[in-house]
Amino acid sequence: MQSSKQAHAPLMLPYAQWKSWPERIRHFTPAWHAVIMGTGVVSALLNDFPYGQSNDNFKLAGCVFFILNLILFVFICICSFLRYVLNPDVFWLMIGHPAQSLYIGCFPMGFATLINSALALNQNWGFGGSGFLYVLWGFWWLDSALSYLVCYGMIYTMVVRHEHSISNMAAVWLLPVVTLVVASSTGGLIAQAIKVHSHTSALVTTAFSFTMLAMGLAFALMMITIYLLRLLIRGVPDPGLILSAFIVLGPLGQGGFSLLINGNAISELLPLHIQGDFPQSALAGQMIYAACFCASYALWSMGIAWIVVAVCSIYHVVRVRRTTLHFNMAYWGLVFPNGVFALLTVELSRVLDSGFFRVVGSLWSALVFLLWGAIFVRSIPPFIDGTLFKAPCLPDGSVAAQLLPTVHTHAPHPAPAAAHGEKSDVRDSFADRNFM
Repeated sequence: MQSSKQAHAPLMLPYAQWKSWPERIRHFTPAWHAVIMGTGVVSALLNDFPYGQSNDNFKLAGCVFFILNLILFVFICICSFLRYVLNPDVFWLMIGHPAQSLYIGCFPMGFATLINSALALNQNWGFGGSGFLYVLWGFWWLDSALSYLVCYGMIYTMVVRHEHSISNMAAVWLLPVVTLVVASSTGGLIAQAIKVHSHTSALVTTAFSFTMLAMGLAFALMMITIYLLRLLIRGVPDPGLILSAFIVLGPLGQGGFSLLINGNAISELLPLHIQGDFPQSALAGQMIYAACFCASYALWSMGIAWIVVAVCSIYHVVRVRRTTLHFNMAYWGLVFPNGVFALLTVELSRVLDSGFFRVVGSLWSALVFLLWGAIFVRSIPPFIDGTLFKAPCLPDGSVAAQLLPTVHTHAPHPAPAAAHGEKSDVRDSFADRNFM
């Protein structure tokens, strides 16, 4: 039962209780890059909004969000750099945390959204010309390398450094592997823009993007299966983990969007030489595009199904368990998954020239705009007083020199069956209120 003091906590602490900036820097976590991801996807939705493209109002708004996102990116990178320079031991504490460390994947994904927005600026307004386009192409290769490093590096870390079990499995496991899916969609966008300058460069970019997409989507679908198994045998997660249920929409929406973008690019790049058999058949590119469309529609349908699962899970925690979801950085994890699902819906409306998908995509985009605005405004008071800065690997605010354990063992202990026929669960030390 929540205490009355916790239930009626003030929106902002008194000035005397504000956290100092050195302390904020020490508690600055990789989860802050989710702000970059959310703001970046809003910029992308404004550039691709199905209606009102006869004027430049939405595109101008997308440029404004791009500038805001660039400012946030610089601020977050500076704070992250200072955190590990001033507190070197904190890095290893963060790496050893089985949940917080996975948010490292938000860095290359946030970087990819900046590349997407800059590419839209180049294509819509001709900013920087072909030289700037090739600079963005170079940044994409850098982002792809970082995505591979994060994906396989964190999988290795999860295997050899963390201790995991089905009972503590959460959707945040997806964050390192989704980096490949996000980078692949950026590659498809760049391939479409660069093909007028170099057919070979566009083909290499598309082929590399398909490879990343296959790897990332394969890992993601495996982990989604494990997460569904966790829900079936253990019930819904604790309140600190429940909002992460929407993270599953990320690989589904971004994966479907990437399939359509790269499929469209390959349909214009193949065949290189027309002969009778695949892949030199005149219809080779269109055949691949058709397969990509079928797969993307399947992912869109899976996304709809998972929205139902996520909403029901959150309803169970809030209404049945009557638990208050206190505001923290976890809320920012809602924006990007819903945003990329809206992008997929809008792209399907273009491929099918469908009024249904156009309306649904517009409504979902509007929902993402409202969600971003509400979370951004709600983040201002805790940002000012410093309560938004909280590192789970330093739960008591102690200095890093205390050397908290870097490998978390989960000693199972019996838990009484909950009311309303809920399943018993093994509670883990990190799956607490503010795991981000």
